[in-house]
Amino acid sequence: MEPREMGTNESTSQRTLQGQAKEKHEPREKRPLWMKQKVFIEQRSLLDELLEVEHFRTIYNIFVAVLCIFVLRAVVVDFIDNECIVLDFEVLIFAFGRLHMALLAWLVMFLYTLLVPYKVLQIWARSLETLQLPTAVTVIAAAVLLIGHATVLGFYPVYTVISQPFGPASCFVIILEQLRFLMKIHSFLREIAPPILRARSNDGKMGLPPFSTYLYFLFCPTLIYRENYPRTPHVRWRYVIENFAKFLGCLFYGSLLFKCLSIPIFSNMNKQPLTLRRLVLSVFNATLPALYLVLLMFFCFFHCWLNAFAEMLRFADRGFYKDWWNATSFPTFFRTWNVVVHDWLYYYIYQDLLWVFKAKAQSVALLSTFIISGVVHEYAFTLCFGFFYPFTLPFSIVVVLEGMFYSTFTHGNKRPNSNILFWTYLLLGLALQFCLQSLEWYSQIHCPVQKSTFWMKVTTHFWSCYSSAITTPS
Repeated sequence: MEPREMGTNESTSQRTLQGQAKEKHEPREKRPLWMKQKVFIEQRSLLDELLEVEHFRTIYNIFVAVLCIFVLRAVVVDFIDNECIVLDFEVLIFAFGRLHMALLAWLVMFLYTLLVPYKVLQIWARSLETLQLPTAVTVIAAAVLLIGHATVLGFYPVYTVISQPFGPASCFVIILEQLRFLMKIHSFLREIAPPILRARSNDGKMGLPPFSTYLYFLFCPTLIYRENYPRTPHVRWRYVIENFAKFLGCLFYGSLLFKCLSIPIFSNMNKQPLTLRRLVLSVFNATLPALYLVLLMFFCFFHCWLNAFAEMLRFADRGFYKDWWNATSFPTFFRTWNVVVHDWLYYYIYQDLLWVFKAKAQSVALLSTFIISGVVHEYAFTLCFGFFYPFTLPFSIVVVLEGMFYSTFTHGNKRPNSNILFWTYLLLGLALQFCLQSLEWYSQIHCPVQKSTFWMKVTTHFWSCYSSAITTPS
């Protein structure tokens, strides 16, 4: 299941690989923007380095202490109410409802991703060597993949999520894995097909990468395909266990946050008229839980989960994120918050659009990339939460406009206290999204729709439920 070794002496071969990557990277600086390529290097995750500093680790300890307070609160309340100590996992059980069926759906998508694209590419490459109809063969192979994608990675997961009563987290497992498999396949075909076509035009040998490298790519924490990656010399199993334990701890932490800070507020919003004052206060009251949940999601997935898999697979490039907390603008935040997805969007959407436009419309390429990202986010939120509440797409457009304004009028210079302004905007945006989506979630419960129509599914139910109750105080 591992790709081909890079040499007999692994550490020496890794240094050679990195040196070759750097040598290749230097002349590419003179190439057009759309011809740059991702270079993988051996590096640690930023938090692993920062947590070795005592002052930064104290901040981490504060978050752990807050978790202890929440656990103590739950234990004390349960003891007072029930005269026994019982930790409630009701939120987690609901969120991961029917997880076994979600894993079954994942298995179907994984087997398709593992077997079909590689086999189709193999047959296509062999046909190009023996047949003299490259266009027809290419069209047939593309049609087979499109039909398979539309069926197994398109219709099937959407139908599964809609037809069964999954919990929100189980829905995210299916939909996010659907998107991950699609991006993995695109990267694999995008990196392998052009060299095959160039080899055919030059009458060269059209060799396919070993199946083991493709299998390794499906599990390694990157969306950019390479036949070889920098590798660590051995697996630190203690590090793997610690990260998985932290991952589970973050899930429990998040469930306590929902139980203590979110559910008591938003589940009772229908008991009183929703005045403008109440609505505004709800947004500001959502700031703390929204911030905690976002930080937990970041640490849980981008650090613990990805580092655990990277360590098991000896994947040496741990740059899954950068110092996004030091960002001074939203474009910088999105470039550093999720480097894994950002790289895929940059190299396969933004660069390809630049190639189409010949770098004459960078603003159009940038805006198109953010719109595609926003649409995909809305797609995931709609299917997983069960309602359509457009927030990410308009926010993405605002981010692009803000970035253009920032680069045009400030010439890229950091403004005084710009990090404070960024965090203020970020907290307000997170609180607004968290509050409105929570209100929409409970409006589906408090004001169930008698007749379900397409229009009712794509319109915001919150406004129709509470519009008659919203009044402006005199």
